[in-house]
Amino acid sequence: MVERVLTRNRLRWSALALGLSAFLFAIFPLVRPYFPMDPTQPAATLAGAASAVTSAAWMLAHALATIAFVLLLCGLPALYASLSEGAGEPAALRALVLSGTGVAFVLPTLGVELYALPAIGRIYLRGVDEIAPVINFIYIGAATAVMLVGLLLLAIGAITFAVVIWRTAVLPKWAGIAFGVGLALWLPLLPPPVRIVDGLLIGAGGLWLAWEIWRGTKLGL
Repeated sequence: MVERVLTRNRLRWSALALGLSAFLFAIFPLVRPYFPMDPTQPAATLAGAASAVTSAAWMLAHALATIAFVLLLCGLPALYASLSEGAGEPAALRALVLSGTGVAFVLPTLGVELYALPAIGRIYLRGVDEIAPVINFIYIGAATAVMLVGLLLLAIGAITFAVVIWRTAVLPKWAGIAFGVGLALWLPLLPPPVRIVDGLLIGAGGLWLAWEIWRGTKLGL
């Protein structure tokens, strides 16, 4: 009995993390400043981006995005646990591993955008134009390759979760689709309106899933 209560409590905390993560994903594109980004033209890019990346809105948005991804790591086990009984368990486990690995690969780039990019922008605004090529060094190379691999793994994992949710019907099907498609399309180069809609998809789907998981623990399911 005690073990069962502990399992429910852990599942509730994981579901809460999932819901908070989804909410922050929805807020991020609404707060984030946008500007043209072309790493092959670092001087022009930094000239247009310096004010944006040094703003409070940029810092807040990317702090929220970083927290959202960390909370997602804590929330994914709730999805897996809800899908772990039955024939869907192997696919749910693959989804958990792929998604978690993808998040781990994406987080370093968010760290760059939260800490390094504002510092570069401040130096540029002080008249040190020579720092502009750093944009090229950061975004054309290994860092971007790692992020792209992470986004690919996250997309595969999220879609796998959505497929398992659809097939098992343990959780709301359309919530799984919205959440999975939203995470799969979390792509920095998409136009702002698309990113806003994508964030709302993640938010709606993730909050719905988190609520159903939380409700299931309260009902003793």
